[in-house]
Amino acid sequence: ALSPDGRYLIYTSTESGRPEVYVRPFPNTGAARWQVSTAGGTEPRWAHSGREIFYRSGNGDLVVAAVTTTPTFSVGRQQSLFSAISFAALVLHQAYDVSPDDRRFIMLRTEAADQSTELILVQNWFTDLKGKAGR
Repeated sequence: ALSPDGRYLIYTSTESGRPEVYVRPFPNTGAARWQVSTAGGTEPRWAHSGREIFYRSGNGDLVVAAVTTTPTFSVGRQQSLFSAISFAALVLHQAYDVSPDDRRFIMLRTEAADQSTELILVQNWFTDLKGKAGR
C-alpha cells in the first residue's frame, strides 16, 4: 500500500524466513528498504495521517509504529495496542480497517468452532441512523 503522500510503499515479505513488514521508497523501490516489524508482522496499514503504521505482530497483537517520512523514512517508537488474536487475520491482505481519525479499528471477531455463527445484515443503515439521531 502507498503512503498517504505517495512517497513510500509498505508491504509484507517472507524474505527473512518469516513474515515481516517493510517500507520502500516509491517509485524508486530499489533505492532503500526499512524493516518496520521486529518479531514478525503482517497486515500493514498506513494511518491516514501518514505518521504511523499499524500491523499485526507475530504474536497476534495490533501494533502501532511511529514513523517519520521527511526528509527520509525512519521508524520510531512501537507500541502494542491490544491483542488481536481473537480477530480474523489474513497474511496477504488486511482483515481490519482504521477509522479516518486513526483512533478506532473495525475487525471481524472469530468464534469457536462449536458455537453457531450468525451474520447480521443491516440495510439502509444511514436512514436508520438519521432516524435515531432525530430522537
